[in-house]
Amino acid sequence: MNLEVSQKRFALYVIPVCPEPDDHIVYAIAALQQLVERCVVICPADYEPKVCGLLAGRPQDVVLIHSSTSASVSALYKQGLLWIWAQNLDPTDVIVTGSHVIGPLLPLDPRALNPSEAGAAMFSAYWLDPALDVRFSRRSEIGLVPSLDFAVFSAGLMQNPAFRAIWWGFKPGGDYLDELERLNFSLAAMLRAEGLKVAFPLPPAALETYGPALFEIHKLIAADAPCLPLSVLRLDPVLHDLYSIDLRIALDDLRARHPQIYGLVIGYVSHNLPPRDFAMISDLYEVLPLAAADPQKTDWEFGRIAVFIHAYYAEMMPEFWTLLQRIPCAFDVFISTSNAANRDQIDQFLDGQGVAPSAREVVVVAQNRGRDMSSLFITFRELALSGKYKVALRLHSKRTPQVSRQVAENFKKHLFENLVASRGYISNILDRFEQEPDIGMIMPPVVHIGFGTLGHSWFNNFKPLLSIAKDMNLRINFDLDTPLAPLGTMYWFRPDALHKMFDHPWAWEDYNPEPRHIDGGLAHVQERLICYVCIDRGYRVLMAMTPAQAGRNYAKLEYKLQLLASRLASGNVQIQRDQLDQLRNSFRALLLRKLMEIYGKIVGRFPGARSTLRPIGHVIRRILHPWI
Repeated sequence: MNLEVSQKRFALYVIPVCPEPDDHIVYAIAALQQLVERCVVICPADYEPKVCGLLAGRPQDVVLIHSSTSASVSALYKQGLLWIWAQNLDPTDVIVTGSHVIGPLLPLDPRALNPSEAGAAMFSAYWLDPALDVRFSRRSEIGLVPSLDFAVFSAGLMQNPAFRAIWWGFKPGGDYLDELERLNFSLAAMLRAEGLKVAFPLPPAALETYGPALFEIHKLIAADAPCLPLSVLRLDPVLHDLYSIDLRIALDDLRARHPQIYGLVIGYVSHNLPPRDFAMISDLYEVLPLAAADPQKTDWEFGRIAVFIHAYYAEMMPEFWTLLQRIPCAFDVFISTSNAANRDQIDQFLDGQGVAPSAREVVVVAQNRGRDMSSLFITFRELALSGKYKVALRLHSKRTPQVSRQVAENFKKHLFENLVASRGYISNILDRFEQEPDIGMIMPPVVHIGFGTLGHSWFNNFKPLLSIAKDMNLRINFDLDTPLAPLGTMYWFRPDALHKMFDHPWAWEDYNPEPRHIDGGLAHVQERLICYVCIDRGYRVLMAMTPAQAGRNYAKLEYKLQLLASRLASGNVQIQRDQLDQLRNSFRALLLRKLMEIYGKIVGRFPGARSTLRPIGHVIRRILHPWI
């Protein structure tokens, strides 16, 4: 394409691969079109129709160039810059960025639009400091290395022969660090040799790590850096811990000041990160006080809430009533139970409490299969899909008879206290739904006191869940070890967040007949499916605890972690993980997991075989367990 453009600002936007979802690309190209005369987009050929669909308003502003196969960001930058120079164009400044970041965050720093007016040859969103990393300390004399995640080259720099020589001589290839050293470091050395300055959003003294884009992202966002790199989201969660990264602060800042960018971040992580990874790196855990922030508040913008209770044990109604009286806003209660006698007992109880018929509904389930799962997602399907209620609470009469009474009571207490501990606590939960519309569920964290759930709570449900998730068209990167799940199936939720759960055509016959409520059956699979449906819808899942529950759970959790970690060779979690991976992949461990999988399949198909196979399973575990 021949462009007759002189002294105009350009943007170079690169797309190495076709991502899903691509909302942040849609946003970026539209935002760049507001800032530049021409936007040069380099993307794979199969992504071109999508880009063309974005350009219905101003297609003349964009030049599309097909990228090389499997090209890196640096290679695409080179391809784009060489194209600009080959066309004999003379833009004032050139913005370079791409789909590897989410941005730009508008309005931009004035130095980003006119770096030369600030006495700089280029603007960069952030830098690398080789003096703070032993891998690059030998190059520390070149000073700060400007990042090319989002950079602006001035007209003078674009015309500089030394700058052009950097790009002409750059040969893409090798791993990330190799390209980083050969391109970014070469660019920094050239700038230093030419006596050219780089403008940054923050002064060097404000940041104290080698790579602020990863390790101090909260400071960059607070300083209006123009983008958030996807690399900080995809970084190993263990490194988030080792480097004490405060991603939560950055996200809260984005939600408050750049809600559109925040929405793009949540949309990206919903489909690309295992939900437990994101929950960890963004600290999606809250210890909520028992006292309300506003004790007088009784109305929230979402209006009346719905409380769904499955009262298989009708004699628990007094306990439920104690919990319901703590709800600080208007609510309607919908109760399912297993037979007509229970229904009459529940109605009689509610009459005695003065609950108006218009504020309640008590129904007998069509079949006693699926327990609390079917009673919600089948019995109350139409109500949940009606849109009448924006926020709801799910409770049920939990007994957990398969474990000891004390363990079962602790499990129930874990659920009830972390959901409905007090009027003030519930008020704080409702505040979060009101203040953060992207929260789709609030639930207790995974129960681990008395249960072997840590790292293993998929049990025999992972494969059947994947099959159902495919039927439901869920686009989720599922957790591999421990699902993000409301174990115990009690939680606060937005009915819209669970739209696919209610809309799916579940049938009573899909569930195991009673009393064969087995692991791997539909009810247990649904228990582990709920959060993923919520996340697929674009919502977040928040885990909440009371201060007392947080203290109790942390005490037990830390002790168990210390107990296990002390048996390992090092206190470094990366080394610990490597050591455990070797053990996990040993012959005995692989054989044990395979036999346990076979056991699960047999019991799933023939539940009556459990009593016969269980003693055999104990013997096999003792023989093959890799730690024995």
